[in-house]
Amino acid sequence: LGRAQSTSAQPLLGRAQSTSAQFPTIPVAVHGTGRGTFQTVPVQDKPYTIPSDTYTALGGGDSAPSPVAYSLASLGACSQVTGSVVARDQGVALGVWSVTVRGALPKAVLVGGAAEGNPNWEGVAVEVKVQTDIPGGSEAAGFRHFVSETERRCPITQLFKLSGVKFESEWVNEVLPKG
Repeated sequence: LGRAQSTSAQPLLGRAQSTSAQFPTIPVAVHGTGRGTFQTVPVQDKPYTIPSDTYTALGGGDSAPSPVAYSLASLGACSQVTGSVVARDQGVALGVWSVTVRGALPKAVLVGGAAEGNPNWEGVAVEVKVQTDIPGGSEAAGFRHFVSETERRCPITQLFKLSGVKFESEWVNEVLPKG
């Protein structure tokens, strides 16, 4: 509230400045087209598209994941990608990841059109099991540092946390098999 709303992405991107010349921004652009609740979203300069639809209860055809499912998938995938970057920086070896994300989405505003309330997630819980070579289990200081640094650096985690969503996470440090 109180912030100017941009009607075009171009002015917003024009203002965005990298804080360091060593780490320039990563440009990402999408443009969707569709009919009804179904949309196809190609990612600029990439060979893939993202289909999106919604649940039949919302008038969709349920022919593709919904935007809210993608938001949770994005959180899980970004946690893994960021964790891989952090592990590389910390010299941590990783194996298999298992990431589960659950959310509670209120329907009053989205579905019912309520004038009061917030259509944002009420709460989101992330459960991560990851194989690492960090000794000492899930409570080890090295693993806790890995987790906190991953959550701090993950743009999608921060998007959820800074939006005011009740955010919970549980990370389990599993033994990385030798060989």
